[in-house]
Amino acid sequence: MADRAVTTTDATAGERRRGRPKVVSDARQRDHIVETGRRLLLERGYGRTTMDEVATRARISKQTLYRFFANKSALFAAVVEEHRHSMLALPGDYDHLPIAEALKAIVRFDIGAEEDRERHALLEMAFHESVSHPEIREVILTHGVELAREDLARWLEARARREALAIDDPDTLARILMDMVFGAGRPPPRPGETADPAARRRQLGSCIHVFLYGVTPR
Repeated sequence: MADRAVTTTDATAGERRRGRPKVVSDARQRDHIVETGRRLLLERGYGRTTMDEVATRARISKQTLYRFFANKSALFAAVVEEHRHSMLALPGDYDHLPIAEALKAIVRFDIGAEEDRERHALLEMAFHESVSHPEIREVILTHGVELAREDLARWLEARARREALAIDDPDTLARILMDMVFGAGRPPPRPGETADPAARRRQLGSCIHVFLYGVTPR
């Protein structure tokens, strides 16, 4: 009977242990909140999105949400920081690729039309709402554009050291390349429009070619 009692107690304790919810790490919890915030911002826009809605959609308490992000601006900054990797695939290891192919990988040359449309949607939302919410522009610049440019400048500088490239001012060159690729590039297709990925790739290829070689004959 004693042995049986011990077995039953152990089984009961095991059931309790199995029934306990798994603890989610802070990193995973934060990633979940950022992704939830991104989707809600795209659905409702910056002005209409509230922290209460983010907590509800993420199925967390407001206390948990505010433990990670003090306000909506801080959450938006985290969304923008994550978003910048969809614009420039950096940091990354491209040492095995010729420089032209490496730059194609960095600017997401082969990205699909739907993903291209989605990654531009956040910037379009920010552009339209920056008049009513001027803090958006500063967040985009500080947590998106400037960090992406720093990533690209570091990569160009490292590549220049390896290949003795004529890169005296990597920050300026990074700015020029980003202006070429994103400033005057083909806009992504709008919902309902037919995507033309070949045209997008041709334009990106031309940007990279002119950036590397200019327009004079090689």
